Amino acid sequence: MICSCEKLCVKGCCGIESFDFSPVHIASYLSAHRGQPAEKTIEEIEAQLNDFRANHGIGSEGNGYESDESEMNQIFSAEQVSQLVDEIEANLGEATEIARRSDLARWQPESKTPGVADNHIPLQPGNCLDMVSALNWRYATKKFDPTRMVGAKHLETILRATNLSASSYGLQPFQFVVVEDKALQEKLVPCSYNQPQVAQASHVIVLAVRTNIDEAYIRQYASFTEQVRGLEKGTLDDYAGQMVGAITNMDSQQRINWASKQTYILLGTLLATCATLGIDACPMEGFVADKYDELLGLDEFNLHASLVVPIGYRADDDPNGQFPKVRKPLSEMVVNISRA
Repeated sequence: MICSCEKLCVKGCCGIESFDFSPVHIASYLSAHRGQPAEKTIEEIEAQLNDFRANHGIGSEGNGYESDESEMNQIFSAEQVSQLVDEIEANLGEATEIARRSDLARWQPESKTPGVADNHIPLQPGNCLDMVSALNWRYATKKFDPTRMVGAKHLETILRATNLSASSYGLQPFQFVVVEDKALQEKLVPCSYNQPQVAQASHVIVLAVRTNIDEAYIRQYASFTEQVRGLEKGTLDDYAGQMVGAITNMDSQQRINWASKQTYILLGTLLATCATLGIDACPMEGFVADKYDELLGLDEFNLHASLVVPIGYRADDDPNGQFPKVRKPLSEMVVNISRA
């Protein structure tokens, strides 16, 4: 379950932070090495975890765990052993469900079904779930399981990743509005053309644009950049002036349009992050933005709703989850321009 390694194993090189025990990675392991997990398989894993904790974790007679070259040459303290076991146990149930229900897929370069590209094909032994496979697994979920909630740790990961998205000049002319209030989510349904996934989802993330991008905002960003990068005060004054000239020449609606285009960059990062965590999402343009602004009180934050993304876990009977993903083959999508 090591994230990645391009070096020869050296004792203690990678460290605990290099291991990924997220639900999707555990599900990939289950599918690749054990097939569809049976109850007996899960019981065996749970027993192994209990033994590992008892022999090497906090309170054990041992002093942590030292592995050999076949296990990435790692040295774990007793505290780290307990931390790893806790994380795996916390995610094992979710991983099992992903492996059972979602038909984890691997990338297929050519479609064998006319009109259907990159069909969902179960992982085979030796194939590890990667980004392409995770994106092949995701779809626009129209029916969520209202009893399942996205944990705080995963929500933070989604928001941190989305916050790292690219933006014009790095100005980040947007914010993320996270709604976790079932009563309020129900009120948002009529403003979403009665799409029920808004109420069913664990959370609703509204990607909102700032309506107050002015000279003061821009110069504050330049000053913040100087602080973060350890630059002398005033170093970026000329650059800030260029940004001010470019952006303040737009009228207010042009600025909103400029910022709104950038929320689609956020959307791509958000959807990809959710997919790698085994979390479902539904990107939505079908909503009344002014009504969202009113219900969520966005005006007082100088924000305007641009995109809506309910996140959570698909329901077993979501009709959209029963179909293979349809995408044109790369041969029809890519235009190669190269030297003769």
